[in-house]
Amino acid sequence: MKNPIKKLSKANQQVKIFAILSLSTAFCLALVAVRIYYMDFNYQSIQSPRDIISSRGLTFLFLVWNLFLAWIPYWVSISVEGFYKLSRSKIIAGGLILFWLIFFPNAPYIITDLLHLRNRYPIPFWYDMMLIVSFAWTGLMLGLISLHEIRLFVARIYSEKTSWLFTISATVLCGFGIYLGRCLRWNSWDILTKPWLLCKDILASLTDTMAINITVIFSVFLMIGYLTLNTLISKPR
Repeated sequence: MKNPIKKLSKANQQVKIFAILSLSTAFCLALVAVRIYYMDFNYQSIQSPRDIISSRGLTFLFLVWNLFLAWIPYWVSISVEGFYKLSRSKIIAGGLILFWLIFFPNAPYIITDLLHLRNRYPIPFWYDMMLIVSFAWTGLMLGLISLHEIRLFVARIYSEKTSWLFTISATVLCGFGIYLGRCLRWNSWDILTKPWLLCKDILASLTDTMAINITVIFSVFLMIGYLTLNTLISKPR
């Protein structure tokens, strides 16, 4: 028989984690809002989506979209068990996990947005640095926590050993996904809109030195990050 106290403790932990992630997201949005206000941005100058992209006042607005994408794997990860309890179907659960895996790279991907960091007068360099780092940190936490939720689910449905094999595989695929997104500019939804072109680039990248290096470095980085997180939150009191 399941321990109701342990179940309640886990639920409380999830609520606290959600609150912290929401606070971190709010902080990121506030940093962007303050930056736009400081630039004294003229909203009347926006006549088309192209103006938003090219506007100096909205330089880092793309980070908001990237953070929204980072929330998708988190929401999926905390929903999988609920859908499984309703359907009792491993096929549906597997489909949701596959959907999670497709969007999972979007979370740690924000780390690569540090490439956009440079002096942009009149905004202080340190402010832009903190802005991007805050988005990157929030995205990374969303990704690692979603990975933790999925691993626990796989462990309950299959086995602990299977869950760790899945975790290692997911981090490797995530590292490769980050390469596809940053270097080849593919998006998660391109798997539906341009599947053949995407497969072609994936096959060509399997022997590409840069693809291998980025995949290895990011997968090891993510695995170390997850092991740290798992040690801290895997056994709630």
